[in-house]
Amino acid sequence: MIYIRAGLFAEGRTDYDFLCPLLDRLLDVLAADLFPGNYLIAQSSGIDAPRGTAGGRAEKIAAAVHERWDDCTLFVIHADGAGDPAEVRRRQVDPGIESARALRTDRAIVAAGCIPVREIEAWMLPDQEVFHTLCGMDVRCPRDPERERDPKLTLRRLLEGGGLRRPPEDLYRFFGERVRLDALASLPAFCTFRDELAAALRDLAATP
Repeated sequence: MIYIRAGLFAEGRTDYDFLCPLLDRLLDVLAADLFPGNYLIAQSSGIDAPRGTAGGRAEKIAAAVHERWDDCTLFVIHADGAGDPAEVRRRQVDPGIESARALRTDRAIVAAGCIPVREIEAWMLPDQEVFHTLCGMDVRCPRDPERERDPKLTLRRLLEGGGLRRPPEDLYRFFGERVRLDALASLPAFCTFRDELAAALRDLAATP
């Protein structure tokens, strides 16, 4: 039996609100395909570095992973791509994972990067059905959400255009629980994350 509990290191509260439920659903789909009938998924948990951790983002990622090493079996490191996700991975995500590995050489760390092209809000934009559920009317979603220069502003505009007056920040978990994975599969950055997460699960299954 493969026990899966993800520890998510993200940039802010709303990122956790969206990504934790999305991650739980995605892990269940991937694990069902990879390990049919032979896995158990616990609820994903937000992780953070202890207060007062010195250093930059890499050191904070490493400290957060070290803090939750005993109760999480894989780690997801989120960082907004700011238009250059490859550079963000090189400067932030990979050094953080390597720093975590350097802290704990006694165990293999299983990890995946979660890096949208600009902001995670782009991953809330491809599924018109979620907006229809929220607003009770059709909302025209962008054809290519990852090309939106300000996905957060686009999300606010779509919700206001649909007559919704609640702050978007209150709805991130709603989107994380409901945005369809097949709609997200139209986004290359999400597909990269999905494939990296699947590879991490394979690594987890191979880890003693």
